[in-house]
Amino acid sequence: MFKTKIVWGDHDSLLQSATFRVSADDFVAANIGFINSYNHVAIAKNPRIQAVAALINGDRASFYNCSFYGLQDTLWDNQGRHYFKGCFIEGAVDFICGNAQSIYESCQISVIGNELGANGRGYITAHSRSSATEGTAFVFKKCKVEGNGKAFLGRAWRPYSAVLFYESYFSDVVVPDGWDAWTARGQE
Repeated sequence: MFKTKIVWGDHDSLLQSATFRVSADDFVAANIGFINSYNHVAIAKNPRIQAVAALINGDRASFYNCSFYGLQDTLWDNQGRHYFKGCFIEGAVDFICGNAQSIYESCQISVIGNELGANGRGYITAHSRSSATEGTAFVFKKCKVEGNGKAFLGRAWRPYSAVLFYESYFSDVVVPDGWDAWTARGQE
């Protein structure tokens, strides 16, 4: 568990709502909690809207044993190459989103889908690769996906979205269909 936490409770566009933003290259964080409390269920009951806990734009950023808490768009893993090891990431809708080239290793992915209502289904990832020639993707290695409610593993934010889960554990929180095409229907 983290001893240091960075908390902010705001919402707006993806760019304007981030609790924490890093654009520097070679950034390293360890044992820090990044929390956007605006619509986080344990803290506030505000409407569901984009409320980013962390926005990562720099290249070669690494996060070790960090925690990211939010509801929608919790971790905007936007651009660059990033590594997450032993991290905890919580949310309900598109809570790991962006167009980075990132590896998530031994991370715990916590779905809080019950906050979406009885028939609501969340989405863990929303990758946004726009072209087949881009070298970006989210790779989840030896991760655990647990929580409450139901969620898709991801939905395609752009036509060439790329997400891979391997050697990972899925609880029954993951819907059997697994994936949703969203804006890229017909290109699955």
